[in-house]
Amino acid sequence: MEYDREEARKRAARRRAAAKRKKLRRRRLMVLGTGALLILLLLIGGVMLLVRAAGRHRQANALEVTATATVQPTSLPTDAPTTGPTAVPATPVPAIQADWYYERTEQLRHNLSTFGNYQDAAALYAALERMQIDPNGKMLALTFDDGPYSPITEQVLDVLEENQARATFFVKGAYIDANKDLVARELGLGCEIGNHTTNHEDLEKLSPTERRATVKDLNDKIYQLYGYRVHLLRPPYISYGKKGSADREDIVAMATEFNLAIINHTRSSHDSHEEYTAQMMIDRILSEKDELGRGLNGSILLFHDKYQKTVEAIKVIIPALQQQGYQLVTVSELLNCSSEGLHYGWIYSKAD
Repeated sequence: MEYDREEARKRAARRRAAAKRKKLRRRRLMVLGTGALLILLLLIGGVMLLVRAAGRHRQANALEVTATATVQPTSLPTDAPTTGPTAVPATPVPAIQADWYYERTEQLRHNLSTFGNYQDAAALYAALERMQIDPNGKMLALTFDDGPYSPITEQVLDVLEENQARATFFVKGAYIDANKDLVARELGLGCEIGNHTTNHEDLEKLSPTERRATVKDLNDKIYQLYGYRVHLLRPPYISYGKKGSADREDIVAMATEFNLAIINHTRSSHDSHEEYTAQMMIDRILSEKDELGRGLNGSILLFHDKYQKTVEAIKVIIPALQQQGYQLVTVSELLNCSSEGLHYGWIYSKAD
């Protein structure tokens, strides 16, 4: 009996020792398994980091290739793309470091991309580059009144486009509804739009309320149709009141209120004169000096886009001016580059 009890104690001790060893092995296995899992996770994480780094490297190489690649033709959205395979800078580096020039260039970019007909972003960029201004170079502004008037305005725009020239159009509001596409084309070619009242009214013969209505209605119409804010006013008949008169004071106050500069001209083509032929217009505009002895540089030239003889005249005048080294800029550009600058409420009056 004593032997059996002793043997039983030994067997129990062996079982406890075996259980303890088994439990220890399980703990070791758990520790090893956890360590292995951690190592595996670390390895996976490292691989993922390497994959991402390689992806970034490939993307950087692709972007570098894209930046030096030739731009391929593609359809042009409302605003020229600045990323992707057809990417070009949104605008060229400004030739004039001034706030007005930055705003002018951004407005041009918007107008050309929205209303222009450019094959791709590169063509748009090239057009903006052509429209850069040398502030130290010779310049003048072509202006056209009384349009849009079909089919003459189309022909005027054809001549401008063929010569990569721009102008300022003082439009008549009553003509816009039937010729919306012509105003859009003017903007798409980089031209400027000015206010010539809704119905070609003589501002001196209107009341202050009527004056504001005819000018504001046209400004609002152009903004609603094209998102374009007009900043130039050419009163029909160059009628803005005699100096010192109540009419002059009110018209100037209205222009200031509506952020408009009042624009006269410095040399007229006289195309509205019945006796004037296209050749007479050519001779008059291209004369080195006018009747008052003034040259062409800095001039604001007056035409009307409603006479066939005007079209025939500018076919000669525009390339001749360009050959003489004149930059054909808009009125706002011309004034901003002048010593006077462009100021709302001012009258720019040097008419012959």
